[in-house]
Amino acid sequence: MNTLPVIYGYARVSKADDDSKNLETQLRILAEHGIRDHLVFTDVASGRSLQRPGWQALVEVLQPGDTVAVAFLDRFSRNFEEGVKIQADLTRQEIGIVAVRENIDTREGSAAAKFFRRSMLAQGAYQVDSASERIKLGLERAKAEGRRVGRPPALSAEQLEQCRRMDAEGAGLRQIARVLGCSPATVKKALALISGASGGGAS
Repeated sequence: MNTLPVIYGYARVSKADDDSKNLETQLRILAEHGIRDHLVFTDVASGRSLQRPGWQALVEVLQPGDTVAVAFLDRFSRNFEEGVKIQADLTRQEIGIVAVRENIDTREGSAAAKFFRRSMLAQGAYQVDSASERIKLGLERAKAEGRRVGRPPALSAEQLEQCRRMDAEGAGLRQIARVLGCSPATVKKALALISGASGGGAS
């Protein structure tokens, strides 16, 4: 049965945020924008990881045609690459994005809104393609050097990209494995291939 589109709110605060973006401020901005309290999901967590209870609960209920509203665009993620990926994923699923303070509304029929949607889709596609390309280059480099690397790790291109980012941020093998839902050995193999693609050696 088809249901009417729903406008959900999302608010996140972490220790790194200043008072101008505290939770109360975000909730007030969302309320002023007409978002009902019971439709707002919140997190007190860093924007580095998507494993946030409020965000995961929101993702579970989202349907094509719905909208996610935030008071500030960086509430999706403080990491630019991750933020772009999240917005591209939502756009790809036909979920609208509203960032109140930045005056962004992808539901509008304006040229600016259409450009934003196209940009998000293109950025998301780039993230996935670049991860796949790094793995391909890593395999080719290993073959040229006479190294045996076996089969590529059983991770999607998006997981490989997340693996690379978490490693760059200093996360350990076990932590990355927990987030991706795989074994530390799989993470180590993925990082070795990514490292090979960039010209370095596996650690």
